[in-house]
Amino acid sequence: MRYAVPLSGVYAIDETKVRLVRGRYYYVWIVRDVKTKGIPFFMVTSVRSGVHILVVLANMSRAEEIAMRVFRRRIDKVIYLYDGATAYNAFSWLNVEHEKLNERDYAEQGFRSLKHLHQWTSTSLGILTITITRWLSTFFLIYPLHPNVLVR
Repeated sequence: MRYAVPLSGVYAIDETKVRLVRGRYYYVWIVRDVKTKGIPFFMVTSVRSGVHILVVLANMSRAEEIAMRVFRRRIDKVIYLYDGATAYNAFSWLNVEHEKLNERDYAEQGFRSLKHLHQWTSTSLGILTITITRWLSTFFLIYPLHPNVLVR
């Protein structure tokens, strides 16, 4: 599922470890726009590393191009806000503007709602990553539209 959300250029990025398939752990990464509250990108990976930051940046570049075409609004400056996980050191390596946050708030709000709404078990989402990705696409599309309903 593809969708466009309005973007401001100020993004919070975070990942959380969840047990999904047959008891195995995966990381769900999200990028959340701090100002518009939209979630333009997420992914599910089996490990967490700086290489995934490159994947995020490439996909966010595409999301920005789509948002610019759809909403006719140019993004002049981009900054990524993140917690202290070592994977985010890649922002420095890739010369991307970033800022470490002491508070874990912006991106994690989406995870709090996600975890409250769904018990992550091996049978609840099936065993296919495609199924997980489709479920999360729907959740992250609806989440910013109805935050009072989904946040507990």
